[in-house]
Amino acid sequence: MSNTSALNVFIIGASTTAGREAVRQFSARGHKVTGVTDSSQGGAQVRQDGGLPAFSNPNRLGELKSMLHMGPYDVLVHMGTQAAHSFPSRKTDWSATNEAIVTGTAAALEAAASSGVKFIVYASYAFLYGNMHGETVTEESEAHDLDPAFKAALRAEKAVIGHSVPGCVLRAGIVYSSEDAGAAALSEDVLRGRSIYTGDSHNVLNWVHAADLASAVVLAAEQQPAGELFNIVDDHPVSAAAFADAMGTGLGLGAVNRQSIPGFALPMMTTEMQRAILESSARASNAKAKQALGWKLKYPSYQSGMEQTLLGWRAGQAVKG
Repeated sequence: MSNTSALNVFIIGASTTAGREAVRQFSARGHKVTGVTDSSQGGAQVRQDGGLPAFSNPNRLGELKSMLHMGPYDVLVHMGTQAAHSFPSRKTDWSATNEAIVTGTAAALEAAASSGVKFIVYASYAFLYGNMHGETVTEESEAHDLDPAFKAALRAEKAVIGHSVPGCVLRAGIVYSSEDAGAAALSEDVLRGRSIYTGDSHNVLNWVHAADLASAVVLAAEQQPAGELFNIVDDHPVSAAAFADAMGTGLGLGAVNRQSIPGFALPMMTTEMQRAILESSARASNAKAKQALGWKLKYPSYQSGMEQTLLGWRAGQAVKG
């Protein structure tokens, strides 16, 4: 199905990095956007990006139903799952995101069914393929050596695909941009010369600039490919070490100071999700999204995306200065 008319879109996680980009891109294409946020700052961001803020806790079914019944809404987009999806760090708190995956997904699906939503776009994770030892994977590939931390996200994907309201799942690479808190935290560590844990340099991770993830979300909402799964990643998967080094080079400092942690100390010095992501290794193919959705990458490699990220920071510094 393809819907080229103006849509009424409800976005959960509208103030996440990728969520903000989605609000902008939906608005730029003439769609009406309502963005869920739980703070006055988030509300100001939604308005700034061209949407109408809705103040709610999206993990509470009653609140979500009340919001959706104020529609009607054509499409529900769940971006709340992307709040912690940035460079894997010990500082990243996945607790709220885990709640969004488990409780929030169930609430969104039930609320959508009761309110007349016609389609659901659900943002998930390319690292869910697990450790495929760097092999190329497609949407048909089954995960190997899957970490237990990923199983809730896989269950959420299946719930979306099998739900009474048609929907699709977008498995996103690790998200970054000049607005991303995870990328900003990485740059601070690089600039201060702190040791950075990047896992095994042979492990291949998938990345995507927030603007490219948002463009895939908009295309999926417009075309409504029911029951489909898409890898939304750039063309050049690389290790976390290579990504961090690219930032170090862009900041004029060269390769970063990598932290080597003995196996017995890993549980004390890293988090479960950090280890799980860094220990995954797969080259996710984005061919299906390009062909089926007509998706085109603005930043096809981490190098081009990193260049934009650094330019965004420098522009912000110039404005402040």
